[in-house]
Amino acid sequence: MARLRDDFGVDLIFYFMAGIYIHVPFCKTRCHYCDFFKSTKVQYRNQFLGQLLKELEERSDFFSKSEKVIHSVYFGGGTPSLLAVEQLEEVLNVIRKEYSLADDTEFTIEVNPDDLDAEYLSGLRSLGFNRISLGIQSFFDEDLKKMGRRHNSIQSRNVIEQTFAAGFENVGIDLIYGLPWSDQEKFLQNLIVMNQYPLKHLSAYHLTIEPNTQFGRDKKRKKLSEIEEEQSEQLFWMLHDEAEKLGFEHYEISNFCRDGLYSRHNTSYWTGKSYLGAGPGAHSFDGIRRFWNKSDLHQYLESGYQSGVSNEILTENDRFNECLMLGLRTRKGIDLEDLKANHFGLMSQFENNIQKWTERGLLQQECGRIFGTRKGWFLIDGIIEDLFEV
Repeated sequence: MARLRDDFGVDLIFYFMAGIYIHVPFCKTRCHYCDFFKSTKVQYRNQFLGQLLKELEERSDFFSKSEKVIHSVYFGGGTPSLLAVEQLEEVLNVIRKEYSLADDTEFTIEVNPDDLDAEYLSGLRSLGFNRISLGIQSFFDEDLKKMGRRHNSIQSRNVIEQTFAAGFENVGIDLIYGLPWSDQEKFLQNLIVMNQYPLKHLSAYHLTIEPNTQFGRDKKRKKLSEIEEEQSEQLFWMLHDEAEKLGFEHYEISNFCRDGLYSRHNTSYWTGKSYLGAGPGAHSFDGIRRFWNKSDLHQYLESGYQSGVSNEILTENDRFNECLMLGLRTRKGIDLEDLKANHFGLMSQFENNIQKWTERGLLQQECGRIFGTRKGWFLIDGIIEDLFEV
């Protein structure tokens, strides 16, 4: 655990741990903005489950002795809530049998509002899930319809209430901002509605129009376009300021939490810890090598993960750049002593490179760490690119 105080005026505490990610690649429909690997062929869920259980059993020796204890199990997708409670139970039984779990392991599942009811939520609680991530995206029906979401605003509100009624306390939602047809005031209303509930986590993503999506095709036909950068920056800081007024800590570019309840799983990514990803399209990292399962559902179903898994050994430059890319997107930034210990030969040039950014007030160095200032955080992706070793 690490603590520091940044120029935003808050104490930052981050946990470091290994985790398991389960990619459930099924969706009933395709949202217009999403380019994650998924399939609408939900009839293959049972066959997928068989291969997933086999993969988890066969890769039980993935973690080194130093990171043997798992602190986070995360079901993402796709739409994990398309799996029945009984199917989720089978997956968790294998994980509990084959892997060493900490007593306080965080079990997260991403869910869609239209898949849930009181019985399903009660089932999730009985299985040991203790963190829920709700794909709300917007509390406005116009936004949901244009984004191709299956639920409506009434369902969103109802399912948040049902989730708390089922006994969950660590509940978060996703929102999307920067919608071309919307504005700052409308997004602010989303935050006002959100504050009606004792939510612990918010993931807020700026819309990016990807080529292989419905929005990407609309953009190509000039029916849709991203908002201007000036509007994006205004939205970003409105989101930051208003969320922090509501008691949320902005701990990563797109993530906010109350009561120090960071997403343990995402934090393991950002701090370079090992994680195992199971399912088609899932990625893994053992500290040295990157692995990825082929994004091909039928190959996974027919031949299992082994037929499509690839890997690469990261070069020192790769690992250095990844450390910058992930670390500087968080409020805590990068531990300079750790960076020096792992990349001594690259530090001289790096220290020269960061000087111009600290002089411009866009990076700050304090307590042995380097991190983005309030002024620099919105521009952090460009700063990171400039600092990359090629």
